[in-house]
Amino acid sequence: MNRRVIVLGFGLAVAALPALAVQVEPLAWTPGPNSAQPSLTATREGSFALTWQQKRGAEAELHVARFDAPRRAGANPSEASSVPSAQAAVARGDDWFVNWADFPSLAVLDNGDWVTFTLRKSAGSTYAYDIHLQRSLDGGATWQLPVKVNDDGQPVQHGFVSLMPDGGDRVLMVWLDGRQDTAHGAHGGPAGGHGAAHHGHDEGPMTLRSAVVGRDGVAREGAKLDADTCSCCQTDLVRRGGEAIAVYRDHAEGIRDIAMLRRSRDGQWSASTTVHDDAWRMPGCPVNGPAAAVNRDALAVLWPTMAKGPLEVKLAISPRAGAAFAAPAVLEAGESVLGRVDVAPWRDGGFLASWVGGDGRGAVLRVAELDASGRVIARRDVVALPPGRQLGHPRLAATGGDVAMVAWTEPTAQGPRVRAAWLRAQD
Repeated sequence: MNRRVIVLGFGLAVAALPALAVQVEPLAWTPGPNSAQPSLTATREGSFALTWQQKRGAEAELHVARFDAPRRAGANPSEASSVPSAQAAVARGDDWFVNWADFPSLAVLDNGDWVTFTLRKSAGSTYAYDIHLQRSLDGGATWQLPVKVNDDGQPVQHGFVSLMPDGGDRVLMVWLDGRQDTAHGAHGGPAGGHGAAHHGHDEGPMTLRSAVVGRDGVAREGAKLDADTCSCCQTDLVRRGGEAIAVYRDHAEGIRDIAMLRRSRDGQWSASTTVHDDAWRMPGCPVNGPAAAVNRDALAVLWPTMAKGPLEVKLAISPRAGAAFAAPAVLEAGESVLGRVDVAPWRDGGFLASWVGGDGRGAVLRVAELDASGRVIARRDVVALPPGRQLGHPRLAATGGDVAMVAWTEPTAQGPRVRAAWLRAQD
């Protein structure tokens, strides 16, 4: 196997690593101009569901496409794997909140239902919007009418949603909810503060909340999980055995470290714990949340932090339920590193991680193959991209075997467009 030296963004060479034993196969297919905010989900059948939003004049649309995974590395991609095997429009509207950082995702439930959502404006304020859940009973071909999940009636932010199957037709949801701040809208205070430089608005009190929704569309088991979170960082939800695990960026006493909550089989949530004490104190939200994945009994959490200066992409592993996290590994650090992380289960009990790094000239979408302990086996650059918001948050999904899919937003002169690539293990 060929070996090479990886040079991190701040100019220090790390140990020689083998070339990633994964073949990268970009898809020529794209939804076209003004498509953005992709998200990916692996199905139990081994296919992948890709969602994205697309602007058409004053309206926004949510679309879903199913891709059938290629069978083996080294084979010529078939038509079935290089283009969608099925594609459908989920919804459209002229009252949506469409944002580079807060975007829909999709969950495939235990009974086979597909569930996704849109964010729809609830008042004139830019950051007043509600969560509207939609469900498909036929694998994404047709979609039921949307149902609003949050019931507080306040013109505030309800977003950064994560979805997870919860048995049968039930979907478990967690989201960031601004309903504490009734005096100043979603994120009160004067315009132009630190938040405006990132997500586009200022910070106010933010909570993490959860609910469970079945086919009847009724939100049950509503709970406030954390009364003081970072205001606009992505959340994530995974399942380990019978336990659900939520990860998010906390804001306890002004410290923006990654926290974790566990939900038992009987629906009881634990108190929050910190994945690692970075002690990152920052005056505004970095819009750069964590990602989590489970493979066999191991839980991997990936996150960005600037606690020690230049941005670091860190990964920590909890090897089994109830076990503490091992000391985190730094996958990359440097002034040009953007973070925007994702992680998925991979072959032999390991993980694939993705993030936006830097090479001194621009942004680079990178992936790393990790073993079950979180040790980096190898890495590869997927695509070079211009830095900035327009490339959004790349997303990654895998079946836990030897096939994964990664999607990102490519800025072009005609507008942004969604792109994707297969990642396949080589023999």
